[in-house]
Amino acid sequence: MSRLSAAPAISEKVITLAAIGHPYMGDDAIAVELVEAISGQLSDDIELCVWANKDVLSIAAELLEMRTAIVLVDCANMGIAAGEYRWFELSECLLAQQQGLISTHAYGFADALALAQTLGFKQPLYIFAIQAEQYADELLARPGLSQTLKDKKVVYCHALLARLDTLNTQLKE
Repeated sequence: MSRLSAAPAISEKVITLAAIGHPYMGDDAIAVELVEAISGQLSDDIELCVWANKDVLSIAAELLEMRTAIVLVDCANMGIAAGEYRWFELSECLLAQQQGLISTHAYGFADALALAQTLGFKQPLYIFAIQAEQYADELLARPGLSQTLKDKKVVYCHALLARLDTLNTQLKE
């Protein structure tokens, strides 16, 4: 007599909200702070994921396991005014990959995504990007968010919650 195991549960989650950044490196902490700030206001069908100082291989592996649409929140250098934010679908933007590095820790999200896509990642991906005021060479000299990002944090929370609500409704239709 053989024993049958129960079928794996189908995820009822619709969206994974992923924050990427380093909580102790200036403006790079904005995504982690935003996701923490709104976590209690999210619907039950949104999964939270925080990639704080994670290496590219770990992020790529987690992307491959996800079966939901993904909303990535990240600090970015988009060439716009500090503190401005943008919402992109992956197909609407070009993510710059690192060149000439030999390190799993020196690469960014673009590299993790490229690796995951090479291995078969196909989930819908949306990006909520916030233009940094502080850049990599300034991050250690000025811990904590810049005043510009601090002043707009409530605006970012409202905008992100509105986008998540709209996307959640669209994905369920």
